[in-house]
Amino acid sequence: MFNLSKKSMMMLMFCAIMLLTACTGNHNGNKNANGSPEASASSDVTPVTDAAVETVGMLKIAGGDSGYPSPFAFSNSGPFGYLRNSFIFDTLTWKDDTGVIPWLAKSWELSEDGLTYTFQLEEDVKWHDGEKFTADDVVFSFGYYKTYPFNWNGDITQIKSVEKINDYTVAFHLNNKYAPFLSDLVGIVPIIPEHVWATVTNPVEYREDAALVGTGPYQLEEYDSASGQYLYAANENFFKGQVIVKEIAYVAVSNKLLALQNGEIDAMYTAGYGDVQTAEAAGLSSIKSEPAGSVVRISFNMEHSQLGDKRLRQAIAYALDRTEISSKITGGEPMVGNAGVVPTDSPWYNEEVKQYEYNTAEAERILDELGYTKNANGMREDLKLNLMTSSTMQDSVMMQEMLKKVGIELNLVQLDSAAFAVALGENKYDIALTGHIGASGDADYLRLWFSGKAANMWSSRGKSLELGEFHELADLQMQELDEMKRKEIIDQMQDILAEELPTLVLYHRPFYEIHNADKFDKWKNTYGGIADGMPLWENKVVFVNVEK
Repeated sequence: MFNLSKKSMMMLMFCAIMLLTACTGNHNGNKNANGSPEASASSDVTPVTDAAVETVGMLKIAGGDSGYPSPFAFSNSGPFGYLRNSFIFDTLTWKDDTGVIPWLAKSWELSEDGLTYTFQLEEDVKWHDGEKFTADDVVFSFGYYKTYPFNWNGDITQIKSVEKINDYTVAFHLNNKYAPFLSDLVGIVPIIPEHVWATVTNPVEYREDAALVGTGPYQLEEYDSASGQYLYAANENFFKGQVIVKEIAYVAVSNKLLALQNGEIDAMYTAGYGDVQTAEAAGLSSIKSEPAGSVVRISFNMEHSQLGDKRLRQAIAYALDRTEISSKITGGEPMVGNAGVVPTDSPWYNEEVKQYEYNTAEAERILDELGYTKNANGMREDLKLNLMTSSTMQDSVMMQEMLKKVGIELNLVQLDSAAFAVALGENKYDIALTGHIGASGDADYLRLWFSGKAANMWSSRGKSLELGEFHELADLQMQELDEMKRKEIIDQMQDILAEELPTLVLYHRPFYEIHNADKFDKWKNTYGGIADGMPLWENKVVFVNVEK
């Protein structure tokens, strides 16, 4: 385990710099519903001045093991592996609190037919080992990922070819129009150095120092897989600007809130509003994720002999008091799940979509219609279902009691994370309870989730949702570049999900970032969520004094 105490005693350093330029071009443009800019971007600059920039010696954040942070080896069981990787490796675009911004690409243009994006690349970028970054690395990266897939989302099947125009210009030719290209493809998939990976044929197991050579604001100094601790050091030659947090340590602690109060860490995240109240009473600061970007939902096995009938799924929806579940679990303002899946605070939300208010009488009516008669104990004959969970979630116990009221016997089956993922992927369950994030950004995640293409094992399904009309609409919205027309298509997709109920979102769960503002107070929500909708705060852009 590496020693954090010595480094944590470092004095705060201060340096005065004069910002010579700042990007004022149209890279933010007119944002669409997910915060993406219009088809062209520029990084024209205008001189500005700024006060002295305060730097932080070390920032300690509560964390755990998310795997080795190369693009092929981090854990895809949640967002933290991707975030650890993003500190080291950069993408062509990125996001800040305004939406999509230039990153390794300083500008781009979209062809009239919507099939070719041409990027002008930054010219003063070096890999951590000193080699120059060029268009060759971009072309190589996407070719390499076709053979050795990147360990997260980013649908590279949309790309027909990547062409080098010159050393700092590259063109992406698409198979079809792809609306979320800037945010959910080149804004997710990291660029890797050709001179490192060209000879690597087993990237998942590759652990040489060169495996972590990127262009990003940080380099990994130490990683302890046993404790799940990471230590990152600033890349003092970072092309976007001065890295103001010199070291970031992810520290494994048994009680995050207590560790924060005791000064052992400087920041943490939680889904519990009670933690926020306790922290604020102790003088700590907090930020709520906006939009929430998280779903806690039950997935129905559509091949189950009884649950294959949507009327039973609808009866279950009516029988669950999701407002009560949300209120008791989150402890804050309840945000009842949308039957159409998209969070109700998302710009993609369909306000007219069918919902299922708590109505036990309607649930009873449907169950009677289906022929499930009650016995002397008030339980319905031949209707015993299993609910699979990966933890002792309080939600499951509440569901069990609510369904009992309408005569449905619900047996709780708890599996470890690995067994849960296998069962989910193979459709070996009746009902599965799962929670995950990724719903803050572009609504194309509906296509990925329900076609089994999502990288996050908690959101993926073993088999594609067998609804032809839904998939036709999913492909249409993906290729529609007119924002209003695309929104109408996504509304229709939500209507189908709400009617068919392959899944039922119990509630949309906000997260909270709690921190010591005296140590670091530049935390911000990312518009549309980091990368593909992560409603978290470990966005590398907040640790950099971005100059261009």
